[in-house]
Amino acid sequence: MSVTEFYFKLPIVAQNAATCVASAKNRWERYGRPFGQILDGYRERARWSADRLAEYRDARLRNMIDHCYRTVPYYKRMFHEGGVNPDSIKSIDDLSRLPVLTKDEVRACPDDFISSDFANCRLIHRHTSGTTGSSFQFVMDRRAFMEQWAVVWRYWEGLGIEFDTPHAMFGTRRIASPGQRKPPFWRSKAPVREWYFSAFHESDENMGAYFDEIERRRFTWLHGYPSLVTPLAAYMVRTGKRFTRPLSHVTLAAENLLPHQRALMVEAFGVEPRMHYASSEGVANASQSSSGDVYRIDEDYAVTEVVALDSCSTDGEIVGTSLTNYAMPLLRWRLRDGAALSVDSEGYRVFTSVDGRTEDYLRLPSGLKLGKLDHVFKDTRHFREAQIRQKADYSIELWVVSTQDDTASDEAIALRELRESGCDVPVCFRYVDSIPKTKAGKLRFVISEVG
Repeated sequence: MSVTEFYFKLPIVAQNAATCVASAKNRWERYGRPFGQILDGYRERARWSADRLAEYRDARLRNMIDHCYRTVPYYKRMFHEGGVNPDSIKSIDDLSRLPVLTKDEVRACPDDFISSDFANCRLIHRHTSGTTGSSFQFVMDRRAFMEQWAVVWRYWEGLGIEFDTPHAMFGTRRIASPGQRKPPFWRSKAPVREWYFSAFHESDENMGAYFDEIERRRFTWLHGYPSLVTPLAAYMVRTGKRFTRPLSHVTLAAENLLPHQRALMVEAFGVEPRMHYASSEGVANASQSSSGDVYRIDEDYAVTEVVALDSCSTDGEIVGTSLTNYAMPLLRWRLRDGAALSVDSEGYRVFTSVDGRTEDYLRLPSGLKLGKLDHVFKDTRHFREAQIRQKADYSIELWVVSTQDDTASDEAIALRELRESGCDVPVCFRYVDSIPKTKAGKLRFVISEVG
């Protein structure tokens, strides 16, 4: 029995206790000492000029390059074999001398990316979402994790959200059993001031319960993934219901916000949703302000490049370099998201658009929609790419590009994740040499033929 299966068998009061215990640990990792000092630094730098921020970013970059060369085996080899003097990397403009780093290269020798300075230290284990079927597992030192949260809180505070404001969270963690048929479809994460709403119970019949709980809690801030917030907005528009205490903020992340989703949210919530672009690995960060649609790049947090697809275009792929994670640094990490880079009237670099992930749904015979299924592949070790394809009869075929022949354990993981998410239709695997991309070169994670 997995930990998740054990959790699902607990009574709801015990599940709430378990999520509170886990989030108490989360609070210590995010906001324990010296988080306050780190956040104050980010607040101060929000007032800096573009030139001063660039100087600060490049100084941090030089420190990170020196650290990588001295303490990280992979990078020491890379500099030697590439004939690059680490002292020659002085600014963002010099990074093009280094190769772009991919998941496959890290997976081939993961231990070689761990700094010797952190060999015996307690580290935080993380993973990216598996939206290309190739989740990436990595570690962070605790200060790097705090910096990740500090830069997010600077963005939220810039929108007018006070630190530690309670909020409703629409995310992908499975906090309620897929077999649960009656509310509550949410659990308390009180230590981090969060009430977590299940992504896997958002049927038309259940959205009224979601609305009623947010109304009862009188939240003024809602945060989550666009595809998971949209069903609530659609319900409110369809029924004409509105919160008696209106929302003052809706913040979104992790996916593209589509025009129809934005229109529904503005009509239902009465506020303009704001977007944040970030990477779990901590190698890129950019945020919208309360007054504009462009994303200002957080130069003091990471080195963010846009590698042009051709010499005549500013559109290209986002490539990021960590300035914070000294335990497992990633230099010129390929994120596989696209962006258009520009400079605003004050000289700050901005994204004028971000082409990230567009989330699709699986549809079950019961009418339930399952979105945000990136976790299905997060623990698989030998799936380089994967795609979920749903046929018109609701059955599912998982297309997989594998790195080895024996994938029984990976198949078991993917099937377990699907079942624990409430997917009760037939599932089979199809192994292929490659998975077709869109015209823009992106991999669609879910393709469904169910209307």
